[in-house]
Amino acid sequence: MAHLSKSDFKVAHTCPTKLWYKKHGFPTSTDQNEYMKMLADGGFMFGKLAMLLFPEGIEITGSYDEAITRTEELLGTHQNITLFEPAIQVNNQLVRVDVLQKIGNQIKVIEVKSKSFDSTKMNEKNYWFKPDMKPYIEDIAYQTKVVSEKYPSAVVSSYLMMPDTASTSQFDDLINKFQVIDIPANPNSRYRNVDVIFTGDNTLLANVRAAYASDNLFVKLIPVNEQVNVVMPEIIHASNVFIDSVLADTRIITPLSCSCKGCEYTVSNNEHPQSGFDICWGDLAQVEPHILTLGQLGNVNKRNLQNTRRAPGEKGCIDELIDNKKVSLHDIPVELVTSIGGAEQYYHDRPLYQLTQTQELILPNLKHEMTLVEYPIHFIDFETSNMCIPLHQNMRPYENVMFQWSCHTIAAPGGKPVHSEWLNTTDRFPNIAFAESLKQQLGLRGTFLTWSPYENTQLKTVHDYLEQLGDPQYEELKNWLFRVVQFHEDDVTKLLDMHELVKNYYFHPLMGGRTSIKVVLPAVLKASNSTVIESWLSEEGLYARDANGDIINPYKLLPAPEVEVGGGTIVVREGGGAMSAYRDMLYGINKDNAQVKALYEGALKKYCKLDTLSMACIWQYWVEKI
Repeated sequence: MAHLSKSDFKVAHTCPTKLWYKKHGFPTSTDQNEYMKMLADGGFMFGKLAMLLFPEGIEITGSYDEAITRTEELLGTHQNITLFEPAIQVNNQLVRVDVLQKIGNQIKVIEVKSKSFDSTKMNEKNYWFKPDMKPYIEDIAYQTKVVSEKYPSAVVSSYLMMPDTASTSQFDDLINKFQVIDIPANPNSRYRNVDVIFTGDNTLLANVRAAYASDNLFVKLIPVNEQVNVVMPEIIHASNVFIDSVLADTRIITPLSCSCKGCEYTVSNNEHPQSGFDICWGDLAQVEPHILTLGQLGNVNKRNLQNTRRAPGEKGCIDELIDNKKVSLHDIPVELVTSIGGAEQYYHDRPLYQLTQTQELILPNLKHEMTLVEYPIHFIDFETSNMCIPLHQNMRPYENVMFQWSCHTIAAPGGKPVHSEWLNTTDRFPNIAFAESLKQQLGLRGTFLTWSPYENTQLKTVHDYLEQLGDPQYEELKNWLFRVVQFHEDDVTKLLDMHELVKNYYFHPLMGGRTSIKVVLPAVLKASNSTVIESWLSEEGLYARDANGDIINPYKLLPAPEVEVGGGTIVVREGGGAMSAYRDMLYGINKDNAQVKALYEGALKKYCKLDTLSMACIWQYWVEKI
């Protein structure tokens, strides 16, 4: 029987056209994303933790039909009951509620979300209607609507259960008491089927429940009836439209716009050789260079085709061009991407460069900025992990664990980069040891180059932690951090963000509107004939050419061994994979497997090492070029 599930509703509410793609099993880019998988694992574990907080709860399993029947039976025969994943079906709507509590004539609908919130800010005006929070209110509102229609005589109330970043965990190693196991599913299904096992003992479980009962756990139950009532008219209207589409098996046509840039239905498979994006855009999808590749697309779209700030409700210039089927990058009038100064100044003129530059562009100020750099130059990169359930006692949800750094140091002009590194391999809170090892390696000589403000932020976090700790044994480390970290925008420190140099002073057509190191390095290698850079990469086995003689992106040459974990795999090829590898290496099912741990260590070190070597290669290219 055709129905609109809560996941259907969530997808359709972002873009109604996606509903048809979802119902027909089109693949998405998120299915293949290691970071999204890592986040999903955290969500599964948090969901299991939430279930454990209701010891009287009954989990509803089986097929949809079995779940519906079982749910109706239990709710019909029990005055008071708590159910996990009950199936509620009414009026072509079907929802599986995370937690449903029936107490007499009252029903609590509880949606468990691993998304964090800050309890110290939740009373701020419109907190729950901000772009990152409103979808969760809409989600619980749809479930509340369905349950209310199924049980019209009941008093239905709405709740979110979420981790609170204003709270800390009382428990050490709690997250590692949860094991996510992938269960083989229907090969035609794109959804993961998992089981989560809690391996902790009864004492730990009792303590967790006691902490929750006394409001001392980082997990909070938040009533959101007021917010649900605000969005309910919109939810009723939208769900009716979506249900009609599902019943008729029709694709709702959503106007094409610059919002399509973030569409997840951009990939294909054997069953669907044409992606959802290609279906929506038709022949316009094949235009190159495409208008959606423009950097700072949203900023440019804040103006209309008359090059004035668009009024509320007025279409932006990019959307107007798309409406007129002008979807080439070169269909954009140059005046729309010219810097206009003030608060609306576009992103370092990069959109303008995309439209006007066919050759590499190096602005004169880059040379000046480089002359300010003091040798030795240290190119540094950090790897961190953050999980919904904190790794260690006194940590907050999603608080970073700093588990790895890599550094390439060039001692003097013309020198060869020398590599150093640190990787935490013990079961401990590593942030202090991380910073201490970095201090010992870098000292206070030279300049520290990064590829984002992220490293500065993380070091500031350690400094602030030590400040709060007040332990005199860390005074020297705290003072070192104080001299290194940029606390305010105008502070002059030893840290220099190479990414800012790229954004401000360097452009290559191969980069398009992007400035990540994984994009800049291939562009630099295309422009470079440096034998020095070639030798540096060759020593790491990361220099090769394809059949056409073009240099292969070193990131594609990076060895990435796959490790089987719980029916799935972990591959260290980007940040999400690195986080997953670290957690499994120290706390997962492979923590006692020396062979697998060695694979993880090698992959993590190789991955992080390439980032800092890439920075050194880009720097060397600039030195030779200017």
